[in-house]
Amino acid sequence: MEDYSILNKFDNDKLLDVVKNYKRYGYDDELREYAINLLGERGWSREELQQFGYLTNHDYDEAERQYEAFKRNSLIAFCALVFSVGILVVVYIIFLFRAYRNVIKFYRALGRSGDADDTLNALDLLTYFHLKEKMKEELKGVR
Repeated sequence: MEDYSILNKFDNDKLLDVVKNYKRYGYDDELREYAINLLGERGWSREELQQFGYLTNHDYDEAERQYEAFKRNSLIAFCALVFSVGILVVVYIIFLFRAYRNVIKFYRALGRSGDADDTLNALDLLTYFHLKEKMKEELKGVR
């Protein structure tokens, strides 16, 4: 057991503050119990401490619960985001590959082996609209 004799020098108000806010100050349960015993020697019973609200700090306890819930929920949200992005990347790659195959088959249907630039452009999301219009024009030229 650590030496808590410094508490003997505290007045009652400071001891009441230690008892109520020991978690906030980072004190352990043993120090709190020592302070409660000192208050007991000075005429404060546990019932009186409880009755006047000195045994617990409900606001701090609630804030601590909310902080822990925040950490848990934030971690879950982050994991869900990573998981969702991972799934989206996989879906994106699958459909990008299918679009690439469609471009190759399109040019084969036109009797050409395929324009290398257009085939590579199928891999670029930003050129989708350009390639779509070019393929539409080429399709109009098919007899």
